[in-house]
Order: sequence, then structure tokens, then C-alpha cells
Amino acid sequence: MENMEEIEAKIIEKIREDHKKNGGWNGSDINELDQIINLPILERNKLFDKMVAEKKIAYLKPLNTTRITLPK
Repeated sequence: MENMEEIEAKIIEKIREDHKKNGGWNGSDINELDQIINLPILERNKLFDKMVAEKKIAYLKPLNTTRITLPK
């Protein structure tokens, strides 16, 4: 299994790619990130919460889903 730093780097890379595509308005779909990192949901959520606390990523919460974006 990959170490957490490598997984975090993959997440941030995907978010940056999506940020360039849509100008930062829509964020990245949490399910797309889930396919990239291949972690159980509880571990994935802990990782996302840790990254939010470290201000590496931020949650966007539109009406129907949760998306991940770069912090402002």
C-alpha cells in the first residue's frame, strides 16, 4: 500500500487538474477521488478531514453532493 504522503499528492494533483479545467468553481467529485486513492470509506474520510484541518483541501457542499477543492 502506498504511504499517505503519496496518496495526498495524488489527491492534490487531481484537484489542481480539475481546478485548471473549471477555474476552481466546481471542485472535484469525491467519487472520482475515491477511484484514484482506493481506500475504505472510513479511512478516506479521515484522510480528507486531516487534509482539511491542515488546509491542504476544502469541502464544497452544493445541494446534492460533496466536492473537494483547493482552499481559498
